[in-house]
Amino acid sequence: MMKTVYVCAAALSFAAASPTAAQSPHAQMAQVGQISPVTYSGVREGAGALPMFVPQARSSRTRLDYALYSDALNYSVLPLGQSTRRYMGKPDVTVGSRLRSGHQTPYRLEGSRVSFSLLNDEYKDALHEYRMDLERIGNEIDIVRMGRNEQLAFWMNLHNVVMIDQIVQNYPVKRPGRIKVNGVNVDDAKLINLKGTALSLRDIRERIVYPNWKNPNVIYGFFRGDIGSPALLDYAFTAQNIGEALAVSGNEFVNALRGFSEGSRTRNVSRVYAEAKRFYFQNFETDLEAHLLRHARDEVKEEIRAVKPMKIDKYDEVVADLIGGSNPRIATFTVRNSQGDTQSISRELYNTLREINEKRKTLRSRDLLISNSVIIEDIETPSREYDPNVDPASSQYIPPSTGE
Repeated sequence: MMKTVYVCAAALSFAAASPTAAQSPHAQMAQVGQISPVTYSGVREGAGALPMFVPQARSSRTRLDYALYSDALNYSVLPLGQSTRRYMGKPDVTVGSRLRSGHQTPYRLEGSRVSFSLLNDEYKDALHEYRMDLERIGNEIDIVRMGRNEQLAFWMNLHNVVMIDQIVQNYPVKRPGRIKVNGVNVDDAKLINLKGTALSLRDIRERIVYPNWKNPNVIYGFFRGDIGSPALLDYAFTAQNIGEALAVSGNEFVNALRGFSEGSRTRNVSRVYAEAKRFYFQNFETDLEAHLLRHARDEVKEEIRAVKPMKIDKYDEVVADLIGGSNPRIATFTVRNSQGDTQSISRELYNTLREINEKRKTLRSRDLLISNSVIIEDIETPSREYDPNVDPASSQYIPPSTGE
């Protein structure tokens, strides 16, 4: 029998933060490149993997339900769509002043944005309670005996909600990667305790997921809170949508300038690939080029194939919010939404929304607004008993010719 665990504390609900009723989780299905399944590969020697979190043969039918988390993300995350591969210039100065405020980064229209500056206290408290509840559930269930995609979704959702919670607790913050917790960088601070083991965000990536899953698409499941990061999706990962969701995130990142760009002398790539090098790109340039080509649009493939050395590009550490992690200035603009309601917003937010609107027009004119993805409803597939002997990716696999 399938056991469903609803990850929510008593009376916890994001309904107060969300203007609409709960929506069905959705996933985007990539149409760019052939994406292999996300599968378990066994532990690589010397990878520093944590033995207690190495996936085992499935014996648990537990399924985690992330509906509340999806509602929260749907409310607070704004996906910006495919990159136009154009560096943005400086935004307009404030009227009557020489000052510029809000986002000034050339990558400010790539990835997704979280509306940290607009979140109320009730939402923040509910998010923190959810983060604690997810950790509690992780201590109560046998994580390593669940389905492999169920495990992967758990680790990615836990990583990202902890990162989001840290930003919320410290907001306004310009560079979330520099947040300190008891004097330790947020990425290395032991913020989580599972099964008696203290874990950091880096531990989840480099000691649990990267050593145990062979598909490099897992790189794109981890949100680091900043613009240089793979985008935060506006729905939670689940065992059912994770393959398609990671492919979509990978397509966006590779085709964006923060993921890959061609310089006059080098091919510039994100430092997230350097972090994952020892797991997926040991022959760095050759292996990474092959990976990038599986995600790239045709015009980007030409740049990837250029005969130039690869170089780790400058990483954008600015927070992935709507106003650049600063307190908004007093000047306000009145805007009207599609329902006809009016609201006063800061100039920083107004500039961001205006630029996003212009970008959407560009994407539409280039057939990039909807052509690279379609929206599908996340429908759960029937569960089946896992048999390691039919999965070559399993460490317990026995080839038919030698099996007993």
